[in-house]
Amino acid sequence: MLIFGTAGVPLTAKDEFKAIDVLKSLNLGAMELEFVKGVYMKEDYARKLKEYGNGIVFSAHAPHYINLNANEEEKVENSIKRIIKTAKVLHNCGRNLVFHPGYYLKNNKEDTFNKIKSNTQRILEKINNLKLNVLLRPETTGRTSQFGDIDETIALCSELEILPCIDFSHIYARSKGKINDYNSFCKILQKLEDNLGKEAIKDMHIHLSGIEYGKGGERRHLPLDESNFNYRDVLKALKDFDASGTVICESPLLEYDAVKLLKTYLEL
Repeated sequence: MLIFGTAGVPLTAKDEFKAIDVLKSLNLGAMELEFVKGVYMKEDYARKLKEYGNGIVFSAHAPHYINLNANEEEKVENSIKRIIKTAKVLHNCGRNLVFHPGYYLKNNKEDTFNKIKSNTQRILEKINNLKLNVLLRPETTGRTSQFGDIDETIALCSELEILPCIDFSHIYARSKGKINDYNSFCKILQKLEDNLGKEAIKDMHIHLSGIEYGKGGERRHLPLDESNFNYRDVLKALKDFDASGTVICESPLLEYDAVKLLKTYLEL
């Protein structure tokens, strides 16, 4: 069973509490707290949100100002602090913590992988020491300058025994439109299962939206129907694999496209 929701507060809501009312009225069951510009929420607020949500699945997206492969140690430390700050808030209302691991800069892929793996391990140890009940999920990224193609993401998760956030729109944009059909999406899901086990299919966290790409991959998110991204085949592949978890809509049309995804999924 997949639960559908929005990346942030729906367009027709003024705050997170009103967001819950909107989501429930639309039969949506999830909301990702978007801390992409900074962690603005207090822990007490998050606790109240969970209580009011009464069944809404909350996740969080860590700030975009993160690079676990930065050359300057200060930037790495600040990146780790931002993820831990996100984890402290999320601990009070949800479980899945999504983050973009970093950029290659001028380093080769192997060195980048090893450094990001080492720094992600440091984060996992801090989360464990603080007894925070969150699951760290590195996201598949949309730009070729970013660490996080599907193979790197799976390898990182395999070595650290964690699970990913699979952003199919990013994968499509990063491939410059080549990965965009049912068989391609099935191959990704099979690769997930083969490398990370059945749990990776039964406990998924997914991002979907329309998307525009250029030479370097992702440019910007678009409404579903203003993009050539084949979200219907993604949903069909997920249904045929009997995938469970959360699908977060990152379209600019948020709840409208989240409902479109839900309806499409139910009609398959």
